[in-house]
Amino acid sequence: MDLKNSLPLTTFYLLLTVILSGCVATQKDVVNLQSDIVKLQNQLSEMQKNQADLSVQMEDLNANIKTLNSKIEETNERFVIFGQKLEDTNVDFTNKLSLLSEKVTKKIDETKPTPTQIYGAAYTDYTMRNYDLAVGGFQEYIQQYPNGTLVSNAQFWIGVCFYKKGDYKKAVENFDKFIASYPKSEKIPSAKLKKANSFLKLKKESQAIALFEDIVKNYPKTSEARQSEKYLAPLKKSQ
Repeated sequence: MDLKNSLPLTTFYLLLTVILSGCVATQKDVVNLQSDIVKLQNQLSEMQKNQADLSVQMEDLNANIKTLNSKIEETNERFVIFGQKLEDTNVDFTNKLSLLSEKVTKKIDETKPTPTQIYGAAYTDYTMRNYDLAVGGFQEYIQQYPNGTLVSNAQFWIGVCFYKKGDYKKAVENFDKFIASYPKSEKIPSAKLKKANSFLKLKKESQAIALFEDIVKNYPKTSEARQSEKYLAPLKKSQ
């Protein structure tokens, strides 16, 4: 009988090693060796399964991180709104002084919304996906309070509203305006990332790649840089 052809290859070489070392392989030894091989195969299968599970968990983690970043951005924005109480107080004080000498316009001045009310209403429209109303509200804030502390934020959200609507051309125009006007804003990386994604939607891959690379280079260790790296790999590969 051909021993090599009658046994699994791994078992055959293990037996051959035992024989060559001067030991006598009994049937019990063979059974033990086969048992060890089965255990090793089971361990390998378990490791492969764990690796697959780990990949799924990593995908879930990335999705959760993206959702968390979005919630943090929204929370920060609401915090900024609440932080404008002092500005409202100053405006209200000015209105009251004006009322003393302009009694004719008393009703108009009393009902005039504060900067935070205008901005807050616009942001609420944004969260409710009423993007046209939100754009109008943010534009009203910018027009009425061009020196307001939330002007840069208002311009940023106008770009985001057009992005959410799928009007990527206007999104790019408004993000360009924001980036040029407020280069030191903490929202610059986010604006550039959304602008790059708008380029992708407009089939302008080369411009998108250049912007993704800019984000990775100039804003390292940010979530926008990590997202840009994920976009860059397949884009460069396809070119």
